[in-house]
Amino acid sequence: MKRLLLILILIFSSDMKSDELLIASKINAVLPEGMSVQSVKESQIENLFIVDIGDLQPIYASKNGEFFFYGELYAVNGNMLQNTTKDEVNLKRKSILDETLSEDDFISFKSENEKHSVTIFTDVDCGYCRKFHNEIQDFNDLGITVNYVAFPRSGLDSVSYNKIVTAWCSKDPKSVLTKMKQGQDVQLSMCQNHPVEAHFLLGQKIGITGTPAIIKSNGELLPGYLPPEELLTRLN
Repeated sequence: MKRLLLILILIFSSDMKSDELLIASKINAVLPEGMSVQSVKESQIENLFIVDIGDLQPIYASKNGEFFFYGELYAVNGNMLQNTTKDEVNLKRKSILDETLSEDDFISFKSENEKHSVTIFTDVDCGYCRKFHNEIQDFNDLGITVNYVAFPRSGLDSVSYNKIVTAWCSKDPKSVLTKMKQGQDVQLSMCQNHPVEAHFLLGQKIGITGTPAIIKSNGELLPGYLPPEELLTRLN
């Protein structure tokens, strides 16, 4: 354990200041196995630091690393409250998605006059996913491009998994996905090089528990179905 901490300190030393190194070493000493400090940065509060421990939500530590808390931090802006912890979670979620996903991962329904782009974790057997997809043209007409990734809610050993793999393996993924969401029977066809399992594990990592799960370009998660006009309002 001591050797591991020494290695981590050496890795961080090129990028971290002395206060941040101290915090990292003390937090690493009490984290459970499999977790470690990824980064440390100053918060908006003097002598309070934001510590990324590999989870979506950060922890907050004192300058000497002797105290920390796990919870939400709010900023008072006039007569409004800003959840700064939620902002950090959104940044982390966006970073994970940007690092993990590429254009090849998506089944995309692009808007000709794109104003917004959303990533949506979807399931072919989910009722509200089908409702959303039945209105896909309305979303596109409002300038919203939809990039689908797969999240079979029933898990990796299910009929829903086999169905959505078929869509990603198809020569015409958009058509097959549409047919499935319309309840049409499609012959199942599996292939080796598909991203569905990786999508499912990614969804679990970033806090997806149900579908559709809409993610804005800034990383904010909008769980559940939203009508076209309401989604546009949320994106604006």
